[in-house]
Amino acid sequence: MAPIIFDDNYRTPYDDLFEENLNNRILVLNRDIDETLIEDYMCFILKWNRDDKDIPRKKREPIRLYINSLGGDSFIAGQFCSLIESSETPVVGVAFGTVASAAYHIYISCHERYAFRNSTFLQHEGDLIISNTSTKAKNTMEFFENMDERYKQNVLNNSNMSEEYYDSIYTDELWMFADKAKEFGVVDKIIGIDCSIQDIL
Repeated sequence: MAPIIFDDNYRTPYDDLFEENLNNRILVLNRDIDETLIEDYMCFILKWNRDDKDIPRKKREPIRLYINSLGGDSFIAGQFCSLIESSETPVVGVAFGTVASAAYHIYISCHERYAFRNSTFLQHEGDLIISNTSTKAKNTMEFFENMDERYKQNVLNNSNMSEEYYDSIYTDELWMFADKAKEFGVVDKIIGIDCSIQDIL
């Protein structure tokens, strides 16, 4: 892949790190989930898939997604999940700090998932406020019930959590450290216990 070049006239030390990360296919998601993810993260995943189109999947350099986010826009998160699942170039999720709500769904969509021992995770139902006519409110509720079902399937498909258990804690705030998340199959490997830090670099 050709290196990504920045304007040397306006460089900062952070620019050097950012450029190095991109040239090593590392994306750092350290903020709320919003529409800027399309340009800042999703387009890079599309670019690297395009760059890799003639390379067998097992020989492709993986994309590493470092995540520390309390969540955000469920619509954008859902599309990001779909993109990760569709990516033929493997996407490796690494949990830094907290991975919560919409960010949690992005993380569990990754093809491999790593976490630090004190990384924290939150699985919960989304928030919704409706102010409209009764008919339109019903239409909105039907849509969000469909969205809830899609997020439920995302958890069931990407963990070993049973449907019965998921339904029993659906309205709860399920907070987990990495060891508990690993028990549920949310985390594959805990850095420093199951693998070296070198595995995520």
